Amino acid sequence: MNKVLLISLRWVRNFISKRLNSLSLKVNNVSHGSGLIINGKIILKNKGFITIGDNVLINNESEVNPVGLPHPTILCTQNRQSKIIIGDNVGISGASIVAADTIRIGDRTLVGGGVGIWDTDFHPLDSELRKIHQTNGARSAPILIEEDVFIGARAIILKGVTIGKGAVIGAGAVVSRDVPAYATAYGNPLIIK
Repeated sequence: MNKVLLISLRWVRNFISKRLNSLSLKVNNVSHGSGLIINGKIILKNKGFITIGDNVLINNESEVNPVGLPHPTILCTQNRQSKIIIGDNVGISGASIVAADTIRIGDRTLVGGGVGIWDTDFHPLDSELRKIHQTNGARSAPILIEEDVFIGARAIILKGVTIGKGAVIGAGAVVSRDVPAYATAYGNPLIIK
């Protein structure tokens, strides 16, 4: 394909994507600071409160994400009391962030490609309750991710977890318990050093 045509197509796609993302932020009542950059599509489902700080970068396309995950970032609050609060200078690459309660992401945190941050079980764990209703009775608990945390690609952060300042979460880790400040956590089951 002609290089000029390819560059032109990318420009048109980026132009349309920026306009759609801007409209989606407005329609979904998402407040954000200055300097928000979204590369690629973002999916917003806001029944509660979503706020994004200053100078946040959200990368969702393989051209701008070296991990190569062309996955849209999803920000979803499940009810009127749900909150997602993203601090300043945060980087997110194609993550899924779903709050039934509260998720706070501290300043200068980096969230790698394909990460899941979910403060809910989504469904009741008791099979008898699921027979009554697939989602009613799902447990949730707040997640706090403090400042300067690095979360590697495809890690999963589960309900009720606090990740301390400066901690590093390894790629593919399943974080089901608190991680102290400046610790390194990796694996499934989780190892903390």
